[in-house]
Amino acid sequence: MANNVAALKAEAWSSVMQEVLREAFVGKFISNTKFEGLFNGNDTVHFPHLTPIVSQDLTTSYTSVTVQNLVTADETFVLDTRKHFAFEISNEDMIEMAISPESQAVQDGAHAFANDYDNLIMAEYANAGIVMDGTDIGGSAGDISFDKDNAYETIVTINQKLDEANVPAEGRFLIVDPKRKAQMLQMPELLRSTDMGDRTITGGVVGTIDNTTIYYSNNLVTETGTTHLLAGQSKPISFAANIKPKVEITTSDYRNSFAALVKAQTKFGVKTFADGARKLVDVPVVA
Repeated sequence: MANNVAALKAEAWSSVMQEVLREAFVGKFISNTKFEGLFNGNDTVHFPHLTPIVSQDLTTSYTSVTVQNLVTADETFVLDTRKHFAFEISNEDMIEMAISPESQAVQDGAHAFANDYDNLIMAEYANAGIVMDGTDIGGSAGDISFDKDNAYETIVTINQKLDEANVPAEGRFLIVDPKRKAQMLQMPELLRSTDMGDRTITGGVVGTIDNTTIYYSNNLVTETGTTHLLAGQSKPISFAANIKPKVEITTSDYRNSFAALVKAQTKFGVKTFADGARKLVDVPVVA
């Protein structure tokens, strides 16, 4: 008799992958997943909606009304990114190395997928409806020279722009890179988001300033000397995956060697709809 625990291992490894993904996926804080269930068997979901009705002038109560046309706009959400990983490991190695679901290889794979998700989400700065500039905080035109001395002013100005766009006050955020995180941790205005006041910074959260939650990520886009910080309100960027990472193990019973093939894949996409764009702020800073 031979025990076969391949199925159990596959399920356990999948569970650990999802757990690691949740911890590493900073983009989850600003991502709306309401379209997730609509991609069953689809690559594209249509999101039709009416363009806004606007008020018209009325000279007197006897004046003829102006009839507006109802116009339907159609925005689409497409899943067009595929990623995978695969590696081999022999039955002997699994025993002698005491391979477990918490193995480094599986965790590395989960982090790789989380980075792929975040990279696509952070690139949505290009679709932000509000773009900051150095002149917004009294500097010169171009990228903002963001540091601990003007960080507070920058955040206040971000909130001013969101206020002017009639964006709700609750749930506002700013995502910074590690360089800005290190600078902001020296700010007296930073309120650590815990019951105890000061705490260990975990889960991508740095703290709170002016009712704005500060997150940090290694995946903000940096190009030609500019790093694009992301600010906004609630969850302006939509994210969905119709193939969620799940570890599959093809054992030696189905292969011509004593090695098992460990593999996982995912298919996903992001979209910033028009309503999300008005709540999203691109904050280009000097890298």
